[in-house]
Amino acid sequence: MFELTFLGTSSGVPTKSRNVSGLAVSLLGEQPKAGKSTPWILIDCGEGTQHRLLYTHHKPSMLRAIFITHAHGDHCYGLLGLLSSLAMHGRKESLKLIAPASVLAFVRAGQALTQMNLSYALEMIEIEAVLSQGVRLEMGEQWRADVAIYPMSHRIDCYGFAITQQLDKLQLNTERLTQDGIDRSYWRRILKSGEPKICTQNQTIYPSDYLHRSTITQKIVIAGDNDAPTRLTDAVKDASLLIHEATYTQAVMDKILAKGVFDPQHSSAQAVGSFADEMQVPNLILTHFSARFLNFDDPDSPKPNMGHIRAETESVYGGRLILAEDLMTVSITKEGIMSVHGAPDGLKM
Repeated sequence: MFELTFLGTSSGVPTKSRNVSGLAVSLLGEQPKAGKSTPWILIDCGEGTQHRLLYTHHKPSMLRAIFITHAHGDHCYGLLGLLSSLAMHGRKESLKLIAPASVLAFVRAGQALTQMNLSYALEMIEIEAVLSQGVRLEMGEQWRADVAIYPMSHRIDCYGFAITQQLDKLQLNTERLTQDGIDRSYWRRILKSGEPKICTQNQTIYPSDYLHRSTITQKIVIAGDNDAPTRLTDAVKDASLLIHEATYTQAVMDKILAKGVFDPQHSSAQAVGSFADEMQVPNLILTHFSARFLNFDDPDSPKPNMGHIRAETESVYGGRLILAEDLMTVSITKEGIMSVHGAPDGLKM
């Protein structure tokens, strides 16, 4: 029901293999058709996000909303370029931008100072104004999502999002069809045709007598920068997946804090893993890694690397763990099963 494409997985600054924060979230529906575009939303838009999007299948015209977690540059400096490019591509559909008031002020200043003339309506929504009720996204008959907003613990006002996708589905009452002797050859027509009645040689069938509507829901949680995973205790209940930053290992975090100069207010892999395990979250994806962690996996190496983050998390978390990479795509079925795909051939960074 969801497809996640990681556009940037580095914290603070880009590296040769990782861009700064950006995540495309596609709403797949129940049975997506291969090659068919679906609506998507963008979570954070660090510098270079629109360039990363060129390496994905996401159509700009299908972008429905942008959510920004907070005003730090590695999460929002790419906004002005992306919004401008959408206009240059002739976008006409309105677009929602849900962000802290400070980010919206940044966008308005950019519009005024750079003569950014948009070809579409940009609906700016202050997170502070919708914090209690969240945001509902209506994206056609098949796609609907409710986004609940949770305050994080960071150096600046920051937020996380619980996205619940809701699918309305027509289903056949097969028991009644069988009882009434309706031949199976008509079942698909009853479900798909939309006809008020179907006349056969022997009877008249009224499809509405054999159809009922059900709702399928699935929730994923995407955290902004946050040094207190417990802020998401309510959010992760019944969630299929938690996506959370793990900027440091606990050892690196302890060294930073021991200096007594600066508290970055980020999470360690150990803290996030322990929380996810305690809350019995079945799937955990870590992202937003400090640039000091090199992009190889060797927990025995003296050099900080992704193996240290992986090993630390696995020592406290028993669910399925993924360390995000740029252009990695993760699909989640309605049963909560994840499948992972790396960057398409020829597009690896």
